[in-house]
Amino acid sequence: MSWPPHTEDEIRAAIEARDVSESNVLDMKAAIGNTDSQRRGIAKDLASFAVDGGALLIGVLEHKDTKTFEAVPIDLHDVIEQIEQIATNRVDPPLVVRPREIPSSEDGRGYVWVDIPASPDAPHMVDGRYYGRGERTNRILTDADVLRLHQQRRNDRQRARDALDELRSRDPFPGARVNGDAADPPHAQYGHLYLTATPRRAAPNVAQRLVWEDGGTLPQLADSVEREVPVVLVNEVSKVSPYVQPFQRSSAASLTNIGGGDFATIAGNERWGFDLRIQTDGSIGLTVTRVSTPERGELSPRVLDIVLLANVWRLLGWVKIVAEETGYSGTWDLGVHATELFGKRSLVFADSSRFDDDGFAFDENDYQEMASATRVDLEEPAMTVRTLTEPLLRALGTWQHWTTRIPSLSTGSARP
Repeated sequence: MSWPPHTEDEIRAAIEARDVSESNVLDMKAAIGNTDSQRRGIAKDLASFAVDGGALLIGVLEHKDTKTFEAVPIDLHDVIEQIEQIATNRVDPPLVVRPREIPSSEDGRGYVWVDIPASPDAPHMVDGRYYGRGERTNRILTDADVLRLHQQRRNDRQRARDALDELRSRDPFPGARVNGDAADPPHAQYGHLYLTATPRRAAPNVAQRLVWEDGGTLPQLADSVEREVPVVLVNEVSKVSPYVQPFQRSSAASLTNIGGGDFATIAGNERWGFDLRIQTDGSIGLTVTRVSTPERGELSPRVLDIVLLANVWRLLGWVKIVAEETGYSGTWDLGVHATELFGKRSLVFADSSRFDDDGFAFDENDYQEMASATRVDLEEPAMTVRTLTEPLLRALGTWQHWTTRIPSLSTGSARP
């Protein structure tokens, strides 16, 4: 079965081949319905799938006596708006869903595929009760289930923090490492950026083939990653990518221009330093060695928020590649950590002739943010980029600047 479906023919072919079934990740509905009870039922479906992720296909009727399905195209007018209203008004806390129309041969009618990504706020309530998904049906969660899920979410965020600390401990510049001495050679002159992505439920050796057998293909894979970065950020990206080379590590394949161990070469490359690691467990670590600049002569220190944006987009491109190469379709936990930011303003405002002010100086030395990303998020990464970057961009006063140049950043609401 080639799903999620994109055409009516794919839906009908799957039904005819008896290749359709409800499961813990998929449910069929003939329609949304007009009654309060029917809308409440849709809300329970959405809430239950939000725990681990799933999908609804609306416009397919199940004949329970024969355990068969029938395509029954629905009137598509206002359906997506109705689904979004149910997710917002009937589910607590409100839920982010991704409905998509699939037109049929009948004018104005069709089907709706609703992706429900695993929610960072799960479990969700409907009418005061928490819901999860069983093998084929929804179930009310017990207090123990709810406590376990909340603890699991805290554990996921802690693993993201731990991954950032581990990556920082491997910084090619000893002076930039966690608990390192800034004077240790080679010492860092710039603020460094660390980005991590960890598959939440993957097998320990999920990326073993990619690391040990196909590591040499990383430069070719990088080309497709770079094409995903918005054009307004490409200049910043292109200054790095031509100079990186594949490098085999003890438990990771790498693309780097600072990974050979020659400290003199490492120190000379800090301005454009780039070190990508893909480990056998599928986790990804990216170190970029210039996200802020020091004060030099008449040049005031600056935060390079364009570097943050470009490389968060790039990280998500690599996550998508690794997911495709390994067949992992689950959730990823993401983290961003930037250093040496205190008292610095954005480079966006460096040309004072173009702006009325100089933005805001960041009043903390470090910036750290976490997020999660599902398969659906990887197809449309702007919302995840927003989650990981918006707090810093707003603090610097550059959020409006970047949403004007990259409109997809301002679409919808950032996920918590």
